[in-house]
Amino acid sequence: MQIFCEDLLSVPVYKKFIARVYQDNPFFRDSLSGILDIVTNSKGTFARRTRQTAITVRNDKGEPLALALLLCAQGMPDTVQLSFFEALPNAEKAVQTLIDKAIKIARQWGAKNLLVSMNGHLNYGLGFLTDHFDAPPCFGSSYTPPYYPDYFLRLGFAEKRLVSYCYSAATFSMQRETLLLERIKKLFSFRKADFSRLEEEISIYTDLNNQCFTDHPLYFHRHKDEDYELFKPFRWFLREENLLIAEHGGIPVGFLLWYPDFNELIGPGQELGLTALLKHKIFRRPIKRFKIAEIGVIPKFQGSGAILGLLHACFLLAKDRFQECESNWIFSENLKSNNICRRWDPKPGPTYSVFSLDLE
Repeated sequence: MQIFCEDLLSVPVYKKFIARVYQDNPFFRDSLSGILDIVTNSKGTFARRTRQTAITVRNDKGEPLALALLLCAQGMPDTVQLSFFEALPNAEKAVQTLIDKAIKIARQWGAKNLLVSMNGHLNYGLGFLTDHFDAPPCFGSSYTPPYYPDYFLRLGFAEKRLVSYCYSAATFSMQRETLLLERIKKLFSFRKADFSRLEEEISIYTDLNNQCFTDHPLYFHRHKDEDYELFKPFRWFLREENLLIAEHGGIPVGFLLWYPDFNELIGPGQELGLTALLKHKIFRRPIKRFKIAEIGVIPKFQGSGAILGLLHACFLLAKDRFQECESNWIFSENLKSNNICRRWDPKPGPTYSVFSLDLE
């Protein structure tokens, strides 16, 4: 067994390996190659604020068995992320070798924690899938093999669980909230983003993220150029309605990001690209599901009903065009967010796990 360390994890190497890991899997969609390209682009805004080393473990024939990108971001200096992890089945020894090397490097970098399954930032993806392996993931959600969690549980990593929820668009109703929504509309206005001012709107989105999620586990400060870098490749797929902004007295105080499940436009192992764009824009291929990716309100207005107003605005736009909705992941211990999501009797959605190891 051989171990190799390089300055970066190249996208072609990563794509070639995941083709082996997910070979003949009809449910896998490649949602991370594009993110990896952003995270490792030396000319990019996010990559310049990180320290990175790629680790690959190969067998005696030189064939990769496991790989990952070690990453330490300026915004989370005490934590090294074991990101973009992939491994073949029955590769326990290779994974152990990779983890041992990662721990050694992380300590050399002065880290106190090793975090597994976050790919640079919360906005880029989090968690290993722990169920729903027999269905394609919603766009922006993780899809990983069922054996990944065991690799880290066996090595003594602590586990945190993430949950999500699914709703039927046909039966979802805010009828009982009618009077409350009338009061909310007197306090707040809800508007679509204006993509003719894309950079300005992304700046508002970034500022709201930083205010809304200051105390959120694993979140760290974002820069507007990083979010513009993330949005830019997908701008042709998104509509202005996909970013909703709540305002109080003309001042942005909350937001909701949602979008169709673009994974319905692509086949097994594929990633979003020109073919999917043509299906979406030119041929108007119908999409059945949409996803609420993010929702947040600044601390001053939490508990004011602004969240409910944003959800209402979203479902007014989406309810007659989609059959179902899936929420993004939520930490299972986040009682406030979970209680909001359970208000409308959802079905359980996919669940995920995040792993960490104390290095002190």
